[in-house]
Parts: sequence; C-alpha cells; structure tokens
Amino acid sequence: MADVSLSDLGSSSNPLSGLDASDYGGFGSGGNISGSFGDPGSLSMGSAGALGLGALGLGAVIGMGPSPLPAQYGQLQGQVPWLQSTGQGLVGQGQGLESQGQQALGMAQRGELTPEQSAQLKQYSTGLNNQSRQMWASMGRNPDQDTAFLSQTANVDAQVNAMAQQQIQTTIQLGLGEMSGGNSLISQGLGFENAANQILLQAGQAQMQADKSYSDSLTSAFGAIAKMAGAFL
Repeated sequence: MADVSLSDLGSSSNPLSGLDASDYGGFGSGGNISGSFGDPGSLSMGSAGALGLGALGLGAVIGMGPSPLPAQYGQLQGQVPWLQSTGQGLVGQGQGLESQGQQALGMAQRGELTPEQSAQLKQYSTGLNNQSRQMWASMGRNPDQDTAFLSQTANVDAQVNAMAQQQIQTTIQLGLGEMSGGNSLISQGLGFENAANQILLQAGQAQMQADKSYSDSLTSAFGAIAKMAGAFL
C-alpha cells in the first residue's frame, strides 16, 4: 500500500477532501495513514515465502526418514544366525563331554570298571591262570591238589588287581580329559554367541543413533518453522 498524505486527501480532486489526521483515529502520523492494520495484514509475502521454505525443508526431512545403517552392519548381521547356531552346537557338545567326564570320575571314585575294562581284565586274569596251570602241569604236578599252587593263585590275583588300578587311573585321566575338552568347547561356543550378541548390540546402538539424529532433525525443522511464524505474525 502506498503512503497517502493529508495534502493529497485535501485536494479538490479527492472525495475525502477536508479530512485531517484526527479523523483517522490516530492511525499514522503527520498525515501518513500507511502502516500495520492488525495481524492478518502484517503477514507479508516475504513471511509466507519463508514459511513455505520451512515447510518444504520439513517435508524433505520427513520424506528422507531415518538414515539407513552402513552396509557393513547388514553383512555382519547376516552372520548372526550362523554364529548363534555354531555357538549353541559347541556348547551342547561341551556339556555332553562334561557329563561323560563326571560319570567317568564317579565310576573311578567307586572303583568301578567300564564294560570294556572288565572284559579286558577278565581276559588278562584267565591268561595268567592258564599259564600257571600249564607251568604246574609241566612239572608233573596237579594244581588243584597242590597247596603250593595257592601262592601262585595269590600272585595272579595281585597282578590282576594292579591291572585294575591301572584301568581306574585310565578312567580318571579319561574323565579329566573329557571335562577339560567340554569346558573348552563351551568356552568356544560362548565366544561365538558373544560375537553374535555384540553384532546385534552394535547394530542396535547405531540404529538408535540414526533414529535420534532423525528425531533431532524433525525437532529442528519444527523449531525453525515456529520461530519464523512467530517473527512474522
């Protein structure tokens, strides 16, 4: 709107001739009636354009959405199922070995032999007894009727007992080895599972950061629009 002076209003060509500044309720000063006539008129084309740019910027932010994670996260997350499966498998094998080791140590503590050890010990005992009888027979003596054969029988029993103790020690070593192997497999399995968990944790943290950055961008865009609107209204 162009400025209109009181001199213009008082010209003979103007139908408002004869009016002065007091007739305009105090709007303007010195005969100038141009200026602000309420809030709606104060929203200029410039302010509308600024708000439009802000809205366009907000639309771009909304359309963009949260930033996708780098490709490396996708590659790592693709390995998670294999890591979890491998880890669980190793843990299961390790627990099985630990259980066998505990059973072996329990048998050794009770002085028990495995079926294979018992069969081996019986074969060993039978072989010693047969050798003793053959030796007595070669001397023309009947072992079943010779009291001296009793000492030979005691000697065979001592050798059989010594072999049984060796077998029990073997069982102890076997049990300890199974326990150690089981612990090692469990440790390896937990390592695979931990690696999978770390990948998921890092990806989750990265996604949270991307979401936060997106949220901050929206907040900033809304704030900018509110600030511009407040300045022009």
